[in-house]
Amino acid sequence: MFTIETDMDETLITIMDDTGELEDASVLLYDDYVHIRQWNEKNYRLDVITMTPEMYWKLMQAWKLEDGTYILEKK
Repeated sequence: MFTIETDMDETLITIMDDTGELEDASVLLYDDYVHIRQWNEKNYRLDVITMTPEMYWKLMQAWKLEDGTYILEKK
């Protein structure tokens, strides 16, 4: 299950682990950055990965490709 919420300049995608084993993962989308975060129960803090929207787009495209090295261009 996942949710998508848009508020002003932010889109929040929350992906839930249906098994309850893992913490929810959140993707916060902005014009200039994308943050992926998940609660870390061991350290009692959020783990955050920050990337540009282009890097995030490449990550999404990578799910569709086989092993290899790619140069992707938006059309």
